[in-house]
Amino acid sequence: MPTCRLVTALLMLVGCTSDPVGTGGTGSELGWRALAPVPEPLQEMHAAWYRGQVYVAGGINGSGVVTAVAYRYDPVADAWSRIADLPAPRHHMPLAVVADTLYAIGGFGPGGFGAMATVWAYLPASDTWGVRASLPGPRGASAAGAVDGMLIVVGGYGLNNVLVGPVALYDPASDQWRSGRPIPTLRDHLAAGVVGDRLYAVGGRPLNPANNLAAFESYHPATDTWRREADLPTARGGLGGVAVQGRVHALGGETNTAVFDDHEMFDAATGAWQGASPLPRGLHGLAVASDGQRLYVVGGGPAAGLAQTDQVWLWQEGAGASAPAPSLR
Repeated sequence: MPTCRLVTALLMLVGCTSDPVGTGGTGSELGWRALAPVPEPLQEMHAAWYRGQVYVAGGINGSGVVTAVAYRYDPVADAWSRIADLPAPRHHMPLAVVADTLYAIGGFGPGGFGAMATVWAYLPASDTWGVRASLPGPRGASAAGAVDGMLIVVGGYGLNNVLVGPVALYDPASDQWRSGRPIPTLRDHLAAGVVGDRLYAVGGRPLNPANNLAAFESYHPATDTWRREADLPTARGGLGGVAVQGRVHALGGETNTAVFDDHEMFDAATGAWQGASPLPRGLHGLAVASDGQRLYVVGGGPAAGLAQTDQVWLWQEGAGASAPAPSLR
């Protein structure tokens, strides 16, 4: 079991990467390659691969303000463009694609961590966001994915900082939600990845970043059942996650005082975790997406708490896979 590589805020400032925050970088160290930076520093937003591009929406900007901005990245042109703003500012709001539609789900509104139940669908033909049926209850800092044409939302917390247990399942054809079996380990700030007919819930924490969890469980919507999987090697919340070619990737995360550069991947076929090339710098609140072959990391916080970067990185499946790196860099 690999030992986590905690990258302290001090190390982040003086030497975790050769590129200063905001430049986007030019290096390809550790199996990663820098791409065009997102137009502004952002953290606590999510990403999704949609119609051949990476989409991000909402988050906390470089001024520490909750924003409604949304952008998309064209990997062919290595360029970002702005799309219609969200109907209202949001942060800690998952994005997911199902039935060729991009959804923005719940999250927290401006002025703190008040959970929302709003659901919006992006309409590319008109570059607008349409309103869809609200979640069964408000929740932010959750994770989402799609299985067999169904949108699935797990974890997070709602009003009065109460952790949400029941799974929320959305049928886009009927525009209706229903509740599923509660997640076995209650947590927020978790990540998710979908392999086959299962959604994998990765890490997280019960409200406090000092109490990170290694919980790793998978949900099977057809039978409404959960299964415990091999624990995440490095317990962490505030991480990013996505599935690529049958492997669930877990990246970054934070404690109260430090951030992680850890990159670990779970092979759903073997049930085993493996270390992979660490992030070029420690990050939490990062947005992660995949085109099915490559992994994209957008923005995030390079120090615990409120910190933002505009850096964007690409990682290729199979490049830089390795045994665990030394415990501290």
